[in-house]
Parts: sequence; C-alpha cells; structure tokens
Amino acid sequence: MERSVYTEYDIVYVAQTVSVRVSEESLREVDRLADRLKTDRFEALRRLIERGLREARIDDALDRLRKGKVSMGRAAEETGVTLYEMLELVRRHQIPYGYGPRDLERDLRELGRRG
Repeated sequence: MERSVYTEYDIVYVAQTVSVRVSEESLREVDRLADRLKTDRFEALRRLIERGLREARIDDALDRLRKGKVSMGRAAEETGVTLYEMLELVRRHQIPYGYGPRDLERDLRELGRRG
C-alpha cells in the first residue's frame, strides 16, 4: 500500500515492499516480459500488478452494473475510465443496460459536480 507523506512543497509517495511466492514458470514469464519491455523484473511485476488491479476494478464495476447496484457514471468514476469507455465496456461485455440520453446527461452532471 502506498502512503503519501506531505512536505512543505511536495507530496512524496512511500511504497511498501511485499513478498510473494510465484512458480518458476511464472517468474520466467515475468523475466521474458521484462526483457521485451527493456526493464527489470521488479518494474515488470509492478506493471502487471497495476494492470491486474485495473482489470479487477473494471470486472467488479461491470458485475455491479449487471446487478443494477451502481450507475454508469459511478462505475466509470470508480474504475478510472471515462464514461464513454465504460459505455464501450458495457457494450463489449453485452451487459443489458437501459442507458439512454437522459441517463447520459445525468451521469455527466454527476461527474461534473465531483470533478
């Protein structure tokens, strides 16, 4: 978990170290990815974790949209994607959602107030 430390002029983020056991094959795959990205193992792992977390947030939001527990605007905000990207995700995942022009206007107003 990252913590922010406030100084007089800057915000400094302090990262924490976490140990994880992975299989030899997974580690070899991470190393191959690091080579292709021209980076080290640790940066490749950070990128993979961030990407996985983003995908997990999107999956969770899509599931809650499917169940009618969250609005399109709220789902977009919580996942860090634009409203238009969320609409595309809903379409791509074939989630039935009665989303019309009125809903879009409401969500844009809601996002504007929070922005």
